[in-house]
Amino acid sequence: MYQKKIEALTQSLLLSTVLFSCLTISACSAEPLNIPESVQQNDPKQTYELGLAYYEGDSVPEDDDKAFKLFQQAANQDYAPAEHYLGLMYYDGLGAEKDYQKAFAWMQKAANQGYADAQFGLGIMYGSGVGIDQDYKKAMQWYLLAADNGSLDAQNNIGTMYYFGRGVPQDYGKAFEWYKKAAKQNVGLAQFNLGGLYENGQGVPQDYDEAFVWYKKAADQGVDVAQLNIGGLYENGYGVPQDYDEAFEWYEKAADQGNQEASNRIGRLVMNNKIDNKDIVIYSTEDTGLTLGDIEK
Repeated sequence: MYQKKIEALTQSLLLSTVLFSCLTISACSAEPLNIPESVQQNDPKQTYELGLAYYEGDSVPEDDDKAFKLFQQAANQDYAPAEHYLGLMYYDGLGAEKDYQKAFAWMQKAANQGYADAQFGLGIMYGSGVGIDQDYKKAMQWYLLAADNGSLDAQNNIGTMYYFGRGVPQDYGKAFEWYKKAAKQNVGLAQFNLGGLYENGQGVPQDYDEAFVWYKKAADQGVDVAQLNIGGLYENGYGVPQDYDEAFEWYEKAADQGNQEASNRIGRLVMNNKIDNKDIVIYSTEDTGLTLGDIEK
């Protein structure tokens, strides 16, 4: 499955929302293509598929300009997947100048045809106030439509809306229900969020064992904040025997993905003589910008 320009941004160390830049996780799921250049251009589906091949660099050289033109041609024939991708390209400024208003307009065209990824995208845009005035109630409406049409990422984000009380009354119980729906279908951020609810006893009785189970599922998918939180469980002995070496190993996994908090915690373990690893010399701290080697001097 191809992933382009993907980053997961957490709103806190507890709750994560799938953001707009992650939309291509579910959208870029086409099988490898071998489409000749001579594909009939009057067929919007074939035109879109050729555009997707150029967008992904699949069987042809990656070329955002060609992808944009092909998506535009198919979108002009009201082909929803192409409208969705055209919106993504305007949003990211690929093949065209970045234009959030045009991104919203094309996303809306696809969403109005019932295209789940575009409905999810509108939820993101309304929720973040990008390309349109921020409106949590409308964001929630589009997330619900997307979820009804099979969007697992929308299920996760609905949970976050309930958690923070955005567009709906705050309700940890409903947040738990929505996170669990997505988590059971292997959405990494939802698994992480579910673990956070169990760890903190929100919407469900506190249960460190269950927290560990769900964090581990997310961590195995590379979710760095889940790796960080597993390290925290081991460092503090919550639900597992206290083990600083094990904590270090999980913090290191997260730090290797650029998680600054994990780097800071490794520094703290070393400075407090909780672990003995002379190879740790370059984890910087966000506040000071110093390395451990600098601090030791």
